[in-house]
This record gives sequence, C-alpha cells and structure tokens, in this order.
Amino acid sequence: MTPVTLPLSRGAFRHSSSNERAFSLIEVVLAVGVVAFAFVAILGLIPAGMGQFRQAVDTSVCAQIAQRVINDAQQADFSTLIDEPNLPPSPAPPAQDSFAFRIPTVAFTRASSARCIRYFDEQGNEVIPSNATTNVFGTSAAEKAAQARVTYQVNVRVVPKGVVPNGAGSVSPYRAPHMATLTIQVAYNPGLLPIKLSTQAEDGTDPTRRLWVPTTGVSIITYNAQIARN
Repeated sequence: MTPVTLPLSRGAFRHSSSNERAFSLIEVVLAVGVVAFAFVAILGLIPAGMGQFRQAVDTSVCAQIAQRVINDAQQADFSTLIDEPNLPPSPAPPAQDSFAFRIPTVAFTRASSARCIRYFDEQGNEVIPSNATTNVFGTSAAEKAAQARVTYQVNVRVVPKGVVPNGAGSVSPYRAPHMATLTIQVAYNPGLLPIKLSTQAEDGTDPTRRLWVPTTGVSIITYNAQIARN
C-alpha cells in the first residue's frame, strides 16, 4: 500500500515567539497597588460626602418647616397671633412683649415652654401628640410610635410689636402695633435631647430672650419673618 502524505498548514507547528509574553508578577502587584491606593482615597471621601448630603437635606427640610410655620402665622387672625386682648398698654413692658406662637399668650413662661414646641418627622410632616393640653407624648404604643418619628423640633417666638428703625440709623423706641416679628428655630434633634431656653433677663435688651440656647448634639437653624396686619 502506498502511504498518503497529508498537506500541512503553514502555521501547524508555529512556536510562540519571545515577544508574546504575559504580565509578570511584579507588574500585577504594582497595578493592584495603584488601584488600591485610588480606592482608598475615594473611600475616604464617602463619609465627608454623606455628611454634606445629610446637611443639605436638613437645610432643605428646615426651610420647608419654617415656611409652613410662617404660612400658619399669616393665615391666623392677627389679633390672635399677638394675643391683642391681653397686651399691656403701650409702651409695653419688655418682659411681656414676647411669647410663643404654638399657644399664643402673653402669659407664656419658661415653665410652659414645652406646650409651645412643635414636632416634625424627617420629611417635614408635623407630628402632634394626642394630649393637646400638655403637648407631651403619652406612654401608649401609638404615642411611642409617633414620638419615634420625631426628627425636628420647632420653637417660635412672637414679638407682637415690631421695633421700627429711625432715620438716624439707630433703633427707635417706638414699637409698631401692627407689625409682629416671628423668630422660628428649627432643631435637628432625633434623640429629643432637652433644649433650654435662654436664661437672660427679659428686659427687652437681650435679643435671645425666650429662644433656645446652643445645645451639644443638636443643630439649630434660625429664621425670621415679619407679619403686618391687613
């Protein structure tokens, strides 16, 4: 029998040339090191970015809550807003010239300050305790669940007679009887830490009277608005 010779393709027995090499172990280690260094730097920015995002959200929600309080004051009857029937005759003693808006009364004191706090959840929706007299959450399961939703607390101070500046650039002692000044404090306080009111004398010279003082662990943003009688 005559043997048959099969044709061979040109590249059947081609050997790898010295130019076709894989990455060496040193090159792989260096590449992994560079990538790891970049990832460490990126991971270090995540906490700062999350903090900035949380602060931006808080600022937005606080502004939304303050605007809601201002809208409530604008829709309220002006005489009710300033508790006009109980205002002393002008010129009013400064100690009786500011009070809270939640339960608007000239007789508002630090002892009754808890009754004037408003509560809001993380989305800016108001959370109201069932006991409207004390404005304090009860011990029932529903009340505890409502209290757990509270993220923001709001303190509102009403000065029923606005101070009008004179032409010389200083403040005039005249108090406009038809213009109320609102100071709204929105506190990010999910743990419901106790916040104290200013203990300064209420002689009219201290601008912080009946306002919250800075408290560790609580972020407070203050807004101001003026409302005039129509």
